[in-house]
Amino acid sequence: MRRLFFFLLFFFCLAAGVVLSHASRYRDVYRSICDLTEEHFYKADDRLDAWVRRCRLKAARVPLRTGEAELLRNIQDHMNELQVSHFQIYDPNEDKRLWKGESIDTGIRSRYVEDLLIVYKVEKASAGEEAGVKAGDEIVSISGTEQVTPWGAMRRTGQFMLKRRAKEIPVEIKARNYVVDSQPEMQDLGQGTALLVLNSFRSEYFPPDKWKKLAAQLPPFRHVIIDVRENAGGSFVAMLRALSTFHCGGHTVGSILQPRKMLPSKTSLDDDASDLHQIQELEKYSSLGLRTFDGYGCYKGKVTVLIGPDTSSTAEIFAESFLRRPNARVWGLPTAGDVILAVWYDLPSLGRGFSASIPEAIYLTTGKEELEARGVIPQRELQYEIEQSLLGKDSWVEDAKR
Repeated sequence: MRRLFFFLLFFFCLAAGVVLSHASRYRDVYRSICDLTEEHFYKADDRLDAWVRRCRLKAARVPLRTGEAELLRNIQDHMNELQVSHFQIYDPNEDKRLWKGESIDTGIRSRYVEDLLIVYKVEKASAGEEAGVKAGDEIVSISGTEQVTPWGAMRRTGQFMLKRRAKEIPVEIKARNYVVDSQPEMQDLGQGTALLVLNSFRSEYFPPDKWKKLAAQLPPFRHVIIDVRENAGGSFVAMLRALSTFHCGGHTVGSILQPRKMLPSKTSLDDDASDLHQIQELEKYSSLGLRTFDGYGCYKGKVTVLIGPDTSSTAEIFAESFLRRPNARVWGLPTAGDVILAVWYDLPSLGRGFSASIPEAIYLTTGKEELEARGVIPQRELQYEIEQSLLGKDSWVEDAKR
């Protein structure tokens, strides 16, 4: 019995040590978020001080048996109290989705039109395309859930009941690891109009030579429709390269301001899209002008920019600049209002792929206005039309063509 007693005592102590070790590590992670925010958050005021005090108090009180998912959820809930965009904690899956466009995905993109969930795009070589899903299909049901949502259509595995021209079609779809290709795409719509789809401003999609080659194809068109409805932003430099073609170089569209730093100002960002260089610029200057570059062509024709609720970050800056460009118009729905520059910090205590983004600078328009929370308001609001959506057509593009 004594042997059994000591045996059980040993394992009890071992288990207790593991629990205490996890709790200590998780408290350190929580405290590191508090410290990073206190040091780098773009606005130092009484509200931030109160948030940091509550943060450290919560960090010290992380329960012993808290799991990793619960910890991350609790930290994010506390971060949300500051009500600012780009203030977030990321796990490895979210990190891949953000930086590589990689996630578990069906490739099906859908939206609600008059209470129907209708597919508007199916990504190439995706599970949805292989199953035969087409733009214009209505998603009636998805097995395993009572609701059909755009998120479910994109992420869920199971039987999808589709309706196509009044005929119901059951298809089996298994979401799988998929990398979305968000390269710029241009399409000739005829009658002198081109559609330019910019779904991301990640720097790898805008190497100078490649963008210059695409930009050189634009001048023959009298009208270019630029679609940034799904663009969640990316690199400032990549965005400025794209914008340079339409503002013809040397045009200031706003500035990045770090209110807490007393450093020199610089009138323009360098045309260098490397993360390291941009971080070095932020370390040297408290204010950086956003000015378009020379050498990326010059398109002076008519432009229509399509925006929506998923347009965010640098894509909002891109769209807002066209409100002041001659022979341009911005149509659609108001954008997200997520326009703050954040810096990502690794969280090695949690393991590889965990990180936190801390908002460190604000964007100001040329009129010294912030877009954060407000977003870009279109000059004309558009709504999707059910008849065209069921035919697989984009009614917004059709409206812009007219």
